[in-house]
Amino acid sequence: MTVETTTGHELATVWTTATGAPERLLWASRRFVVVARPIPWIDRISWWEHSPRVPAGEAAQVLERQMWQVQVRALDTGELLIVDLSVAEGPQWPITAVFD
Repeated sequence: MTVETTTGHELATVWTTATGAPERLLWASRRFVVVARPIPWIDRISWWEHSPRVPAGEAAQVLERQMWQVQVRALDTGELLIVDLSVAEGPQWPITAVFD
């Protein structure tokens, strides 16, 4: 299995279910559909790389981020990938890792 960790600058347009789980995405001009139950998880952020101080009462927002790991199938080729997505406001979510 090859793992490609991204810097979070790659964005996917994500469509979600009513509960907020990813169900399909558009990434690098390719359409993907989620083919297995998405897995929610929490990632720790290297806060010292972004902010030297954590404001009182805001530690969870600064230290953690909501993530989803999804298994997707490309609609053009049938390629299967596992993708880690960082939840963001709006439909543009950063891709943090890709496993093939």
